[in-house]
Amino acid sequence: MKKAKHLSQFIIRCLLWVLALIYIFPLLLIFTNSFMPEAEIERHYKDEAPVYAAQPGSIHYAEYSLIPDRVTLEQYYSLLFKSPVYLDYFLNSVKITAPIVILQLLFGTISGYAFSFGRFRFKEVLFALYIVVMLLPFQATSVANFIIAQKLNISDSYLAIILPAAFSPFPVFIMRQSMKGVHPDIINAAKMDGAGEVQILLKILVPLAKGGIISLFLLSFCECWSIVEQAVVFIRDAGKEPLSLFLSDIGADNMGLIFAASVFYMLPAVWLFVYGQEYFERGLKLSVIN
Repeated sequence: MKKAKHLSQFIIRCLLWVLALIYIFPLLLIFTNSFMPEAEIERHYKDEAPVYAAQPGSIHYAEYSLIPDRVTLEQYYSLLFKSPVYLDYFLNSVKITAPIVILQLLFGTISGYAFSFGRFRFKEVLFALYIVVMLLPFQATSVANFIIAQKLNISDSYLAIILPAAFSPFPVFIMRQSMKGVHPDIINAAKMDGAGEVQILLKILVPLAKGGIISLFLLSFCECWSIVEQAVVFIRDAGKEPLSLFLSDIGADNMGLIFAASVFYMLPAVWLFVYGQEYFERGLKLSVIN
């Protein structure tokens, strides 16, 4: 029995390693190809003719190469010093992402506390409505958001993206599930000692729900950092576009920059997940258990 159990565990580990390598291969390919010269990138990845207008023998399929023939920092030098416009788009993404994440943490924590320990009528019904709204895709709410943004005269600004995202129901769900793990007796004891609602929230619940807060921060950052549909709908000025939209066009004029630009684009999200992996896993476990 023990041998069969060890064998099954070994097979499962091997399968998990294979799946992990499959998932990480695109990231590894982007990273290694960022040290590839422009001429080599052109040779490997550039199409000779569009598929819809291709003649027999005129299509050049991409030849994926994990290891460059010659290692160079040419892409990074061109991206940071010869193409400063990239940094402008990077800053645009920061202008969108930072306010959304901060407001989601603020409103999500306050609303999570209210739904966990507040006493008001139809609390569970209202939370169920939050779940329903959370399950709706962006396409289902984009028209309403666009009409409201036009009424408020913010349709061509970052506020049209920030305000709907700041009041997203997803942060409320995450924080409510995290705070449900705190025993009500702790809150009651704090109230008996004279602690107010703000003190309970800041000094008791926030430290105890640290895993959920970090999980929310990571998930919110990744979602906002990769915004595409909202920017397409609301941002008309090309100079205000976030980096997620600019990456789709960067290879049109200079394909040699595309891998280095992609590395810089994914670096903040990868770094945050590596740094907060422990808290992220703990927050997800609490959200599922509660």
